[in-house]
Amino acid sequence: MKKIISNISEMLGNKKEERPVGDIIETSIILALFYLSKSVLPNGRFIYRKSVNPKKHYADNQYGSLRHAGTLYSMYQCEKYLGKTALKKKRILASEYLIKNYIKKIDSNMYGLVSKLEDGAPAFLATSGGTGLALTALCNLLSERKITLSMLRKMGNFILYMQTEEGDFTPSYEFGQKKKSDIFAARYYPGEACLGLLNLWEVDNDDRWILAAKKGLMRLAYLSVKTSVGRIKFDHWGLLAVQKLFSIKKNGLTKDEKMILATYVDKNVNSIIDKQFVDEKNIRCGAFSTTKSICGVATILEGLVAAYDCVGASVLKMRIINAVNLGLAHISRYQVKAGDLEGGIPKTHIWNTLEAVNDDKEIRIDYVQHSLSAFVTYKLLLNSAK
Repeated sequence: MKKIISNISEMLGNKKEERPVGDIIETSIILALFYLSKSVLPNGRFIYRKSVNPKKHYADNQYGSLRHAGTLYSMYQCEKYLGKTALKKKRILASEYLIKNYIKKIDSNMYGLVSKLEDGAPAFLATSGGTGLALTALCNLLSERKITLSMLRKMGNFILYMQTEEGDFTPSYEFGQKKKSDIFAARYYPGEACLGLLNLWEVDNDDRWILAAKKGLMRLAYLSVKTSVGRIKFDHWGLLAVQKLFSIKKNGLTKDEKMILATYVDKNVNSIIDKQFVDEKNIRCGAFSTTKSICGVATILEGLVAAYDCVGASVLKMRIINAVNLGLAHISRYQVKAGDLEGGIPKTHIWNTLEAVNDDKEIRIDYVQHSLSAFVTYKLLLNSAK
């Protein structure tokens, strides 16, 4: 492991400064937390978008409740894994805002995370993936008595209601039509739904939650069997959910099921790892050809870190380590280091060049969230491997 850490230092560190890798990761985490701290409004809502162009201002007519939940998830990761509690009060404030404004009753037995017309959604709806991510973000509040077990269970009930016999999840529920719908969908919803159910199971050991999560992940795995590696669409939330399921000792998985899920993880890793730019002379070194955004790089790294715990081959583990090293270096290189937006993650790596347009300069809350999660989970991996 010392050799790996030495390699990380060379890849992440500035050769002139020769700082140890721990300092670089720590600095990036602190900068991201500083940005998030300044982005929490007094009512608990996040400032959703900013720009490194001081003349650019955004109307308050777009807001992602799912991204709000994801940001809470990354903030809690810092507390749970690194013991950084400076933003705990703001996290709880933002959690209460989410519950009050976006966790809505569907019927007497179901609650869901909603998207609203005024925030840019095509209809007033609840999503299976969003509710899963909300569970992942909010289950920790139970021990702090900031949410009821009844509400969490009713959110779980909604995800189960949205699951098909095959294990898929219908993406949306339209309140106006009172029916399941495909009006608003994302390929990440199944993984998010499964991760939420597994987090719910941790605070409420009802077998329904873990069985539904297992069914959903097995469905993702079976679908991947029918897909060539070259056509796999990398799913970081799916990998995070598999990692979570594998970490549960009494997960009920058979040997064959573990093998199928491990194959799913392997195919995801192999689908992306050769698409990374590795030439140090390339300004995109560490990024991937499948995405133009820094946030896209971060989501891939989150998935790769999760995959590390699920793959068996030492060669593939080393390839993951090397890929994550380069990727984190890319994110750190383009993180805003000074000024009012210190710690922010702009959309693309050219944000501070003459070629940049306003789209490149945008900082959205989830860009910072995913980058922070990638740094935190990788630091956890390094700490556990020492």
